[in-house]
Amino acid sequence: MDKVLTHSTKSYIKIFLVGTLVGGICRLADYFPADTLWSFSSIQTLLGFWIITNTIIVLLSTSNICAGISSFLYMFGMTLSFYGLQAILEMFIPLFSGGFRFSLFVLFTVLSIPCAIAAFILYYWNKDCVFNSILYALPVGALIAETIAIFIYFQTHHTFLFQLLMDIVGAVVFLLMFWNRVKSRKIYIIALIISSLAFYFIFPW
Repeated sequence: MDKVLTHSTKSYIKIFLVGTLVGGICRLADYFPADTLWSFSSIQTLLGFWIITNTIIVLLSTSNICAGISSFLYMFGMTLSFYGLQAILEMFIPLFSGGFRFSLFVLFTVLSIPCAIAAFILYYWNKDCVFNSILYALPVGALIAETIAIFIYFQTHHTFLFQLLMDIVGAVVFLLMFWNRVKSRKIYIIALIISSLAFYFIFPW
């Protein structure tokens, strides 16, 4: 995968604009019915969406600093457009009433910081050392854990199908992609099992 994100103003503006666009799309999708089979309104509310998009950012980055800043700007752009678009649209369309939710905007802006730190750390999977096998396993393990949790929920409530398929595809693609990059496949498998169990039992699904 080509490295297209660099430590430059131009690159950071681009990733911020991408985040703004994605946030706007998620805002509009949020007005789909929540209790349907596909549940498009909940795309961005689950962990998998953030894992997949931020993992892609790390893969496209040229340095750990670039990965961290790009992740933060992407998340901040999403948050800004997600809550800002509602405030704009409510002036024309009653459906979008609710105003600019400043407290939630601040909350998710603050949560962008740990995402940036995670991206900064994950970039070190590019180093030729055994430790990279553990780093590569973390996003995949989280996706596997959420896949299991959503599958159980899907069996009972018959919803979140889109999120389930997204997590399955993301987990399979990253699992195979990282399989050829890890320093130790044995450690990678062990780390996958441990991280999957840890995310499944620790995260409040």
